[in-house]
Amino acid sequence: MNHIHQPRTDSLIGIIGATGLEIGFLRKRIELIEKGRVGSGRFLRGYFSGKELVLFESGIGNIRALNACIHMIERFSPQAILSFGLAGSVDMTAKIGEILLATHFLWVKDMETLKVEKTYTLDKGLIDITSNILEKYDIRFKIGKVLTVPSFIFKLEERCRIRRELGVEAVEMEGSAIAAEASNRHVPVMALRMISDDISTREIDYGMVMGPDGRTTLRGALRFSLAHRWDLLEIFRFGRQLRLLGRELSEIEAHIVDGIAISPRELLQYVDLPVQKEIRE
Repeated sequence: MNHIHQPRTDSLIGIIGATGLEIGFLRKRIELIEKGRVGSGRFLRGYFSGKELVLFESGIGNIRALNACIHMIERFSPQAILSFGLAGSVDMTAKIGEILLATHFLWVKDMETLKVEKTYTLDKGLIDITSNILEKYDIRFKIGKVLTVPSFIFKLEERCRIRRELGVEAVEMEGSAIAAEASNRHVPVMALRMISDDISTREIDYGMVMGPDGRTTLRGALRFSLAHRWDLLEIFRFGRQLRLLGRELSEIEAHIVDGIAISPRELLQYVDLPVQKEIRE
């Protein structure tokens, strides 16, 4: 772990993405102060657009996201956490590349029953701030509920059932863990997701080719080739699509970080703590 001892400001912003694709632009542009590894994840601390940031690449899944959030809060005490990532749509009208601001994260463990274990309400103040920034740059977006699931959802029937029974806009794998831990620590959270695959996407389990960091693994590629013998080119097509979406998402992240102002005095103008409420179903 590398350290350059510089004092931290009182307005540090925490940013969490599951993979390098989801926070790649900021990671490349940050004026580095410190970097290191925490469990399966990694972090960078530095400055971007005059603001102090700590970026955590958590790895895919709720447990990895939870660990990243715990370490971020305990070590860096951010004034707010911005969660960026990709998500799969369950809405027939949604298209790849669309932006979704989460109002709530729903957590489901049993995909057979679709019983919602917990619901987390995200911070309205940060949603309003982010909405204003997106509107300033003429970026179209939706606002709605997002479901956190334990594994990739790729079957059309499952997606339609999730939409029908739970009324969410998209599914992903990290948001509820971040919202839960931040809620416990009274840290406000904003979560933005870009749609990476929509209802029209073919029923192929792209998740089997990915490692915890979101990168294609040799073992995963071999498993994919056995399960989808006529779709080997699909791996490369989907990987290219994710890289393009990652670049677009990173540009939006830069606009948000550039436009957002987080300091104790400014934050209290928007946020009434506790900032999130856990609702038991």
